[in-house]
Amino acid sequence: MKQKIIENLSHDVAETWGEETARLRHSLHQNSLFSDDVLASLIERMPQAISPINTMAGSGHDAASWAYCDRSGLSGHEVLEAIKRGRLWINLQKLEEHDSRFEALLDEMYEELQASIPGFKPHRKSLGILISSPGAQVFYHADVPGQSLLQVRGEKQIHIYPANEPFLRPADLENVIRGVTEEEIRYDPTYDAHAEIYDLKAGDMLHWALNGPHRVTNGNCLNVSVTTEHWTAPIRRSYAMNYGNGVLRSELGWTPRSRAISGPAFWAKVALTAFWRKSGMQKKQSFKRIMQYRIDPNAPEGISSLSMGAAE
Repeated sequence: MKQKIIENLSHDVAETWGEETARLRHSLHQNSLFSDDVLASLIERMPQAISPINTMAGSGHDAASWAYCDRSGLSGHEVLEAIKRGRLWINLQKLEEHDSRFEALLDEMYEELQASIPGFKPHRKSLGILISSPGAQVFYHADVPGQSLLQVRGEKQIHIYPANEPFLRPADLENVIRGVTEEEIRYDPTYDAHAEIYDLKAGDMLHWALNGPHRVTNGNCLNVSVTTEHWTAPIRRSYAMNYGNGVLRSELGWTPRSRAISGPAFWAKVALTAFWRKSGMQKKQSFKRIMQYRIDPNAPEGISSLSMGAAE
């Protein structure tokens, strides 16, 4: 019998999928797809637009230190060497569109999930790989689609917070969904008293509630993780509701009173969302990445400063 990718997905876990944090086991850490040679090849093939690389502060929560780095012209192994010695984080996105091996892997994972979770029918799904330095961190943020993380190499700690106020303010989420900001949202250290804390090693997997704020700190070792994203009908409705509320709040000066994902007011927001996106306003207002550093495998921390920031 073929080994499953996702293990111990019990009936109880399936019943609360997408509503509560699920801690599972997986077998990807036994897969040769995550060797240095394969990762280096992927880095070389992936456009920078869908494989951003960042540096960040070594301690504290200075979100402004989350800066973009240019890696053009470097080999994949040179980038990996810089990550191993620096404080860097590269996110290889949409791998299923660039490598048939990861497309097959993604399909197999979601076939297992759909077979175990009643009513789980994603319309769209995607797979990425995070490669990050010893001691690197990802600051407090929230993702838009359904999200899972599968630890493949190394160790990290993740704090997951409730997906409601004050931990997640509607206006902050709306800005993320509209692309006005990236994924960062406001953080207060007092939130930590309310966080679920998980220490992850190779073979561990987490799936958490939609839009659940979280932050990550690596152990003293190179980390490789797989991330998956998916969209279901309720997630798409939540997206449209938040997008419409964001336009009402930020552009039209109207404080939304409802977060319902059905009914006449909801469908009005769907129409507003479609209009705003087709009008070109989203593109005008979207966050622009600015390159502040150059990946340098010979530098002590793997980067050197660019004389001027350059938009990607």
